[in-house]
Amino acid sequence: MASSLGRQLSLIKANAVAVSTLDRKKRQKSHAVSLIYDPKEAVTQDLDNIYLVALKGLQDLESVDHRFRTFERSLFSETSISIDRYVQTPEQNAALDRAVESFLALLGPRVLLQPAIQALEWLVRRFKINELNAEIFLLTFLPYYSHPIFSRVLDTISLPLPPLFSFLSNSKTTATTPPRNLLTRALSRDAELFSLISEHIITHINAHREYHALLSFWTSATISAILSMKESKTFEETIAERTLPHLSTVITARKSPEAQTAAYMIVVVLVSQCRLGNDVLDALAKGIALNWTRKSSKTGLAALTQTLQFYDLPDGKYVPLDNGVWKAIEKIESLSQDLAEIKKKVKIDKFVVAYILAILEYDHSNFELVFNLLAEQSLSVSQKSAVAHAVLKIAHSSDASAETQSALGEILNKCLEDSALQDVFFDAMQQLNMDVDEMELKLKTTLQPAKPVPHQDDTVSEISPPKVTFEQRISMARKPQHTFFLAPTATKEFEALAEIYLQGLAEKKEVLSLLIKNENLFPSESGLALSFLLRMWTGSYPVLARVAALHFFGTLVQNMSETVDLQATIIYLLVALTDSSEKVRRAAAQCITVLSFRYENSPKSPQIWGLESLYGAGSETDQLKWLGYKDLRALLKDHIGTRSEEAVLDRDYIKSLIGNLIDSSVAISNERRKKEIGFKTSVLAFLCSHITGSPFFRIKYCILSMVVAAKKTPISLYVLCTPLLGAWIKRRNALIESLERERVPSAVFERTIMKVVVGSDRDGAKFLEDSIRTDVPGLTYAAGARIAELFDNWKYDTQLSVVRTLVDLALDNNAQFAALEILNQLSLSTEIFSAIMNDSKLGTQQRDEPQQPSKRRRRSSTSQHQQSGAAWQSIHSNLRRLTLTLDLLERNQPQKHVPLLKQLFDILGELLLLKTDSSLPVQYTQQVLVDCMLPIIKTMDNSQLDSNSVRIDIIVSCIRSSTSPQVQNKFLLLVSALAKLSPELVLHSVMPIFTFMGANTIRQDDEFSAHVIQQTISQVIPALAQSTNSGDGIAFGTVELLLSFVNAFPHIPYHRRVKLFTTLVKTLGSHESLYLVLRLLGKRHWDAVARNKVSEAQGLEDFIEVLLRGFTVNERIEAARRYLSLVIDIAFDLSVANETSAYLDDVTGLTSEKLLSFKLDLLRFFRVMVSGPSLRSEIAEIFRGTAAAISHSDIDAFQASISGCIEKLLSIIDTTSEEKYQEYQTEAYDSLDAVLNLLSIQDFVTVLETLISRLDDPPTVRRGLMLIRAKFEHDGTVNDNIAKNSGLKILPSVGAAISNADIKDIELMKLGLQAIETLGSKFAAVEPDAFVGEILELVLDDRGIQCADENTAVSGLVCLSTLCTALGARLLGYLPRVVPIILDILKKAITNGQELVGIAVFAAIDSLIKRIPTFMGSYLTKILGLVFLSASTNAQHAFAEGQSIGDARTVLLENVITKIQTKQLLASLILNWDDVIARSDYAIIKLYLFTATQVIERGTRKAIMSDASKLFDFLLCAFNSRNILGEQGKAIIDNLETEMIETAMQVILKLNDKVFRPLFVRATKWATEAAVGSLTERRNRLLVIYKFSERLFGSLKSIVTSYYGYIVEITADLLVGFVTGTTKFDRELWDSVIGSLIAAFSNDQTEFWQAPVRFDKIADSLLAQLALGVHSSDLLQQAIVAFAVSCSSEDHYKRINKSILNYMRDLDDEDDIMADLQDAKEDSDAVVLDPKRIAKTARLNADSTASDVKITAVKTLKAIYERLGEEWLSMLPQLVPIVAELLEDDDENVETEVKNDLVPVIEGILGESLDRYLS
Repeated sequence: MASSLGRQLSLIKANAVAVSTLDRKKRQKSHAVSLIYDPKEAVTQDLDNIYLVALKGLQDLESVDHRFRTFERSLFSETSISIDRYVQTPEQNAALDRAVESFLALLGPRVLLQPAIQALEWLVRRFKINELNAEIFLLTFLPYYSHPIFSRVLDTISLPLPPLFSFLSNSKTTATTPPRNLLTRALSRDAELFSLISEHIITHINAHREYHALLSFWTSATISAILSMKESKTFEETIAERTLPHLSTVITARKSPEAQTAAYMIVVVLVSQCRLGNDVLDALAKGIALNWTRKSSKTGLAALTQTLQFYDLPDGKYVPLDNGVWKAIEKIESLSQDLAEIKKKVKIDKFVVAYILAILEYDHSNFELVFNLLAEQSLSVSQKSAVAHAVLKIAHSSDASAETQSALGEILNKCLEDSALQDVFFDAMQQLNMDVDEMELKLKTTLQPAKPVPHQDDTVSEISPPKVTFEQRISMARKPQHTFFLAPTATKEFEALAEIYLQGLAEKKEVLSLLIKNENLFPSESGLALSFLLRMWTGSYPVLARVAALHFFGTLVQNMSETVDLQATIIYLLVALTDSSEKVRRAAAQCITVLSFRYENSPKSPQIWGLESLYGAGSETDQLKWLGYKDLRALLKDHIGTRSEEAVLDRDYIKSLIGNLIDSSVAISNERRKKEIGFKTSVLAFLCSHITGSPFFRIKYCILSMVVAAKKTPISLYVLCTPLLGAWIKRRNALIESLERERVPSAVFERTIMKVVVGSDRDGAKFLEDSIRTDVPGLTYAAGARIAELFDNWKYDTQLSVVRTLVDLALDNNAQFAALEILNQLSLSTEIFSAIMNDSKLGTQQRDEPQQPSKRRRRSSTSQHQQSGAAWQSIHSNLRRLTLTLDLLERNQPQKHVPLLKQLFDILGELLLLKTDSSLPVQYTQQVLVDCMLPIIKTMDNSQLDSNSVRIDIIVSCIRSSTSPQVQNKFLLLVSALAKLSPELVLHSVMPIFTFMGANTIRQDDEFSAHVIQQTISQVIPALAQSTNSGDGIAFGTVELLLSFVNAFPHIPYHRRVKLFTTLVKTLGSHESLYLVLRLLGKRHWDAVARNKVSEAQGLEDFIEVLLRGFTVNERIEAARRYLSLVIDIAFDLSVANETSAYLDDVTGLTSEKLLSFKLDLLRFFRVMVSGPSLRSEIAEIFRGTAAAISHSDIDAFQASISGCIEKLLSIIDTTSEEKYQEYQTEAYDSLDAVLNLLSIQDFVTVLETLISRLDDPPTVRRGLMLIRAKFEHDGTVNDNIAKNSGLKILPSVGAAISNADIKDIELMKLGLQAIETLGSKFAAVEPDAFVGEILELVLDDRGIQCADENTAVSGLVCLSTLCTALGARLLGYLPRVVPIILDILKKAITNGQELVGIAVFAAIDSLIKRIPTFMGSYLTKILGLVFLSASTNAQHAFAEGQSIGDARTVLLENVITKIQTKQLLASLILNWDDVIARSDYAIIKLYLFTATQVIERGTRKAIMSDASKLFDFLLCAFNSRNILGEQGKAIIDNLETEMIETAMQVILKLNDKVFRPLFVRATKWATEAAVGSLTERRNRLLVIYKFSERLFGSLKSIVTSYYGYIVEITADLLVGFVTGTTKFDRELWDSVIGSLIAAFSNDQTEFWQAPVRFDKIADSLLAQLALGVHSSDLLQQAIVAFAVSCSSEDHYKRINKSILNYMRDLDDEDDIMADLQDAKEDSDAVVLDPKRIAKTARLNADSTASDVKITAVKTLKAIYERLGEEWLSMLPQLVPIVAELLEDDDENVETEVKNDLVPVIEGILGESLDRYLS
């Protein structure tokens, strides 16, 4: 399978791999390749574990397909673990390759299963198929190239990939699945790859291992490759060569139908894209057809049709299918269905043509299919023409059998009758020089084209003669035994001679002389010749034969004696004039002309031809009527002969001619009437005698169709044709056979004979009745149709008889005649309906007596037992008859039968009694009865109504007694119609009806019930409302009616509720009923709430919202107003309960608590009414003038209604001030809110002005103020002029409400301030004048921000804050008044712990800072002071929620820092420092310093530098805090100094050296100046300066190292003082000094300390600190080490080393050092700081011991050795003796320190032990 190149490369690769296995790393890398595991995990696995997992996967696969079991003995055997492919023989590896390929082939359809991957893992890990079988491995997974598993497979194959798969290299590198276009491009460009994949798939197909994914991949990939090659303009021959060999192989794979289907799909694409030759297409077609199977035949047929579609047909020459292909197609059982489905999707016209031509060539018995295909398939004209040519050529061929000719005749007839095919066949005939007549002779049949055939020459083309010649057949013919061929018994003799006659015509023989005048066959004395010709031209023979017969007849007649009366032939000539062929009709007209010449003169003794035996010897001939010579001449000369030319042109003309001839209704003069009637009668009798006498039904039919064309005949046609009618009924089946032989449609014939019955024939009607009773389908249908035509012309008795017969048949279950259809066609009179309803009596009770259903019900059981079975059977039969009659009446426009209404009501009463007395089914009858009554009542007017005939009580009883919803609905519609016609009739019965509806009809969920309810409501309710309503009060009848609907509310289908109640309310009038409906539904809502039916209550609320949308705004608000009136009418006390309320809801049984609860819920329900989402927008449209058809009166009415609602709600509020009604009053307030929210702002303001002006009603004013705030918060916008004007309009009223309020009414003032705040936020910015002045003064006085009530003050401050934001610069004039007030308020709030007030003040100040920061500078110092004060510990304890005010304070400070200029801000901060530090409160100081830091950080460098001197003065003051705070600040001073130093650092970072250096010098002087005061103050200043210095030198490093020169002397003096005792040892100060030195030493990059002057200055004083013995801190060690590092010279090292060694010696043996010091010279520091001199003093000052000094010195030296290492080894000789001494020191601690710490360090640096030096 693999390519030669691929095999060679695989071999090379295998050898390379084999060599690589000797390399351990490469072997590990190869082992790490896995389909499942990561390389890190895979490399650790052994083969045993991999094998076990794979074996488990194989066993799982075996459960899917048992064929996997064979591999347990090979690839997955236990011995496979030890197989090494690299050491096996080539034969063994070849066998292994075959096993691998077989396994992969079987695994292909299942590779996505987990067990399959587990099994494959073994082949990859053990047998290296990814390396040695890479090609087949890839081919197996290629159908899944888009699945992630393919990426895993690629990952296992090392680069380079097999050559043919090199296009996948990028996908492997990027670890992605290859795109489809990549595969398509590779297949289209690489023929070897295309062949490899195709052969791989064919191998699977041949092995029967193909699967769906593989075939789908092959199909899609091949098709894509073909299309790609086509797009790239590859030669079509190349495409065909690449694909056809593989396709031909798969097409023949009969055992793989799915593979065949895949190949078919590719074939279709291939033939559509490439122009293949006809021979290739033929081969494909044969391959497809000869190899398809039952399963693949359908798709194969589709491919075959498309293959043939691309045939190249030069000049439109279509060829039939190959015989083998055709036979294969014929074997398909569902061929027609398959072709129909294929045709819907694609064109198959070329295939159809080829298939039809194959049928015509191979199967002459299947011509019917040819026609069906021609008619059904969409073929072009040229394609149809090709088929037509083939058909006609077969018809014209001489070797066609009789069966073939017959079948061809039928198919040609159908084609010529088809309007879409006739033109094609006519054109084909012309092209083949054929005509219809010639074809008829050839086929020996009659062809009847749908249109006239163009005239052609009558000659017949040469046809090869038959085996027996015409003359031979004449000589062989027998002499006829009859005298006339018109006798029914002469048919066989006639047919034998007819064949000879036709042959002679076809052979163009002298038929007349040789046959017709042959005395042996046609003796002249007999009537055989003429009768033969008569029968020939009236039979179903070719046109040429019929025309020749007429010509021969004319010739014979001309030679006959004039004494022979040939009037019998007139009948047959009349039939010839109805022929479909114009040639026949013209020949017949010529014969009539010839015949008419014979009757110009009357012969003396005429002999009637055929008088005795025309139709044989018998009654048929004897009963013939003959015309007199005069009548005969008149018939020929005056009527037929003169009009024969018209008959030639129109075959139907003769029918109308004869009909008019015998029509006695034609107006004629009285003088001629008798004469004309006689002539008409004679002709009619003559014609009818032949109708009954002739044995030929074509003659009967043609003549009958002529006589029935007369509107009226002088004598009854029925009487004349009675023999025929009787015979037809008796012998119909036998006679139909004759009709079929003569090709006369039986149905047409039956319809024609029924036309002999006319409206005046009572006997004819009886015949029709008898006919419909025969139960013969065709006959009954024809008779029924005739009844329908004649019914209106019959008299009443006849009509009634026929109707009764039809009704009987309709009720007869065994009758097949559709009598009911005929009845439905009849127009029945009222009298007939009345009569047939009287035939259906159901009982004998008196109809005038009132019906008593209940009494009858009690007697029903006894009565039923008394009835006999026969009587009940009769009643049941009558019930059926009545039902049928009512059905007919319903369909017969019952509104035309108004007089039947009383009878219908009587029947309704009978049905009601029958229902109660029996179990007979009367519901349907009742329903139909109502359907009849409804149209009658609807068309009546009041004057036509007889009230005595209408029984509304019966209707009500029927409604109640019926169990059928449909019947109930019908009766309700009837009540509706009666109510519309005469309301007083239904008035007293309407409530039971609506009670019934509430319990039943309303619950029905169907469209008809809904319609009934709508109609009943719209018709009945107005009458009721009109009769019960009086004035403006509640009509109790209306309430009762509404209650019936409301009580049924839960049972009404959800989706019908809205429409039902909308109709109900609108019918009653929304003004009078909507509020009542709402009120009654409110009661239901309360019931639901009381019963915890939450969903039911919510459903009512939702329903109300939707219901009210169907009404106008005015209707809704007016209903709400009247609803509130009803709520108010419900008293809290039963003793004064209102009659109306009691009637509405029966509240008499409710307790006072329930009454309150009821009223409360009614108000809640009210809020639902006025809070719909659409109501507010609709109201807005009214006032904006955008609503359609809104007048001023509508607006006035709305305002009146809304005002009424507000007034009633206010009245509720006024009357419910008691505590027990508080909840009710609150609900009223909420309802008032809801109402007011409906108003536009301007109308709202108008109402609210009145409301808040009620100074004597503070609660109302409070509520109004609250409403104002809520309204403008949601609705008012700055850009809305209406809202602005409205807000400004009501602003003074709000101010007045606050000013006039009682000073104790805190709530009112607070609400007023909140309202002002809302209005100010909306409009103060655009209209500041309205707020500056009285309003602002009001806010600032004791009713505003200075109010004693905290909440009110907060509201005032919030209002002030809003106004400050909005007014901005307009407040400048009020600033001197505003700021002091709010600062005073803030101070009090801090003192009293009023956090909310504090927050509000901060907000107000913040607003001022934001809006006018420039003008707030003069107040900034006080503001900051209070801000800092608010952060004090005491204030925080006073505030309940310190965090909230802290947030507000932070926001304020942020804005202050942002808005105020840095210079101004720093000045204010500096001014506040003294006060801040004086309070000694860490929280205040911390906030202060944080603020200062933020100011400095955000300030510009320029601003800071300009105030650097002041800032540094401030910093020095801050640095002096330790002295200021004293002992009380001890706990916080360290933290404060740290923060102050950080602040100082922020300042320094903004300065340059030029500015800062003098400031630093000033700081050093400030710390050391003599006139400071006490030593403590000096010490504190030094401490903070050194802390500052340490931070400075540590942060700025070498930049400021030189600054230490300003304090080096101070530092040295301090250090000397510490060791000499002149300065008391201060550990904190000492740590700071040493720390500053460490920072200075560590960051020295300029050899600042290397200079002798500075080295000498600091060296002795620093090293002398060893005498203090402060070894608990490592600061000194760090300082000395850093010092040594910074002074890296041999001399400096020696001096430092010497000093340290001195302090390692024992110094206590000397005399009193202090005494020596007094004698020493003061100018030498070395003398002063001599260790021996200062040792004891230093230890006393530092409270340490000699050992402490030694240990400190040892540690210091150790640190130096560790830091400098070998650099310090030069000092070792001086150290060794001292170490030796110390190792024998009396103090173990010293010895231990030296031995364990110092010596190891030195030895580590030295590289050897010190023992030899020490010894």
